[in-house]
Amino acid sequence: MRDSNLFGEVIAEALTTGTVVRFSAEGTSMYPTIRDGEVITIAAVVPDDVVRGDVLLCRHDKRLLAHRVVHVTTRGPERVFRLRGDATADCDAPVGADEVVGKVISVCRNGRVAPLCGRAARLRYTVRRSASGAKAFIYSWRSRRGASRAAFRV
Repeated sequence: MRDSNLFGEVIAEALTTGTVVRFSAEGTSMYPTIRDGEVITIAAVVPDDVVRGDVLLCRHDKRLLAHRVVHVTTRGPERVFRLRGDATADCDAPVGADEVVGKVISVCRNGRVAPLCGRAARLRYTVRRSASGAKAFIYSWRSRRGASRAAFRV
């Protein structure tokens, strides 16, 4: 595992000079959008330009996390973001604009680059999330229906 503090400093410094940064993601919290070992591309971002649905790379405790923005608020003059991994049920602790390192703009999967920002990316995410919810509902409905039928068999 890489040293998150040093790694974050190097990325932040590169982004301030206008460089786009690529590295292999670790973990499964953003599955299926970002899979373990896939290469993600990070670009600098102005906190005022962040919208719900963007994927941000942020400092969170002593590590870096790339999670999706689910809510944007303000506390005084500062913007605050609520983030959550696509594969997780709970949100992370709120993140201030000063903890944002950059924005994940794409993921490279099987040699193809898939953008993670813009209307098309948000539409893909919404469709995937809706399909996943519908699939879970159908499976739970089938299991309840099967369980109730089994209870009445003699």
